[in-house]
Amino acid sequence: METYQILGIVGSLLLLVAIFVIPFFFMYGFGMMGFMGYPMYNSVGYHHYFFFFPFLFFILPAVILGLIGSLINNRDASGILLIVASFVSLPVMFGFFGISFILLLVAGILALTSNK
Repeated sequence: METYQILGIVGSLLLLVAIFVIPFFFMYGFGMMGFMGYPMYNSVGYHHYFFFFPFLFFILPAVILGLIGSLINNRDASGILLIVASFVSLPVMFGFFGISFILLLVAGILALTSNK
């Protein structure tokens, strides 16, 4: 495997980690942060991942584009896919604290600029 492929896989795997880490930050659903928010709604359990399911529409395309871009052999196509995946991963906590965004962007640039 080449360097851009390894960087792309690591960046995509960090986004997969974000799928399991981010829901823990969504303790309350929308409009449930007031005085009665915690005791009234926390024991019910249906609201914990209220924002998480729409958030999957940002995570999954970035992961899929990153993995496809790292696993195909065409450098031009993989470079473009990795750069697109890096920008799609921006809403995911700035690319999971910026790490996966930078890894996917560097992998895409390496794929496009390295010798064939």
